[in-house]
Amino acid sequence: MDIDQVIDKSRRLEDLLRQHYHAKGTDFTQLVHSCDNRFPDDIVNKLNKIATIRQQIMMTDTSMSASNDYQHFIDLCAECEQELMPRSSRLVWGVAAVLLGGITLAALGFYLYHWQHITL
Repeated sequence: MDIDQVIDKSRRLEDLLRQHYHAKGTDFTQLVHSCDNRFPDDIVNKLNKIATIRQQIMMTDTSMSASNDYQHFIDLCAECEQELMPRSSRLVWGVAAVLLGGITLAALGFYLYHWQHITL
């Protein structure tokens, strides 16, 4: 087990909460409680579980490389990070693709129609 990895994973979640969800607080638990009304209950429960496991891992000074707590912590962090990461919706990407295609087709049509009148 690498304590640095535990700290890194929890800091990444803290940064996500602060930057994208405007969480306020000094520790992970306060950050979760300051914005828990924005998340579904299962995400809040996972974040609280992460805070509890992190506290246990940081307080225990023994090697926990084979520990289920450590692996559970890593898995929960990956799940929560995936859920909390902002994503563009399919609608936004669809509108962008339609606009790009429409403008390209309009330009192509314009040049095909006026090509014989263009003199260089």
